[in-house]
Amino acid sequence: MKNWQIGLGIVVVAGLALSAVFTNIGGKETNPGQGNPPTTQQPTGQKPALPQPGHPAPDFALQDITGKTVKLSDLKGKPVLINFWASWCGPCRMEMPDLVKKSEAYKDQIVFLGVNLTDTETDPEGPRKFLKEFNVKYPNLLDQDGQVASLYQALGIPTTVTIGPDGIVVDRIQGAMPEVTMERIIQNLVKKR
Repeated sequence: MKNWQIGLGIVVVAGLALSAVFTNIGGKETNPGQGNPPTTQQPTGQKPALPQPGHPAPDFALQDITGKTVKLSDLKGKPVLINFWASWCGPCRMEMPDLVKKSEAYKDQIVFLGVNLTDTETDPEGPRKFLKEFNVKYPNLLDQDGQVASLYQALGIPTTVTIGPDGIVVDRIQGAMPEVTMERIIQNLVKKR
């Protein structure tokens, strides 16, 4: 087995472990979409609640790769799919061809946004090369300081969050999605239009 395969395996296992932690907080399995929404005020020193289905999506503003600022709240009234990624991420590369196809097929129904974890990139040109390689046409935003990834607790990438026109999270998927899962969350989002 090659070193990169071992490294990829470690990253996948770590991502799954973190995902399990966040779905089993306090020994109780969370049931996304049910219960009371999290409060906006958090105790000092604690991270904000993990954006989960049924709860409001945290607002943010980031510049895209061309320098234009995109603010999530400006997209209210439209369904949005946000995909957190990095150019060095193997699972991000695996799901990107399907994501590009879906973005073309649903471009009139859903706003697709990529959020590059720019603060983790080792090559400053990595994001541009990645987007060119996969012929990504939807806007991709640069999270220069990692604050939006932290806000959305995108600890493992890729992480995909879909948001209904009302600003409420519809689905959250951590890890690379097979095409069938991607289609399912897109259909869930289209139903919210």
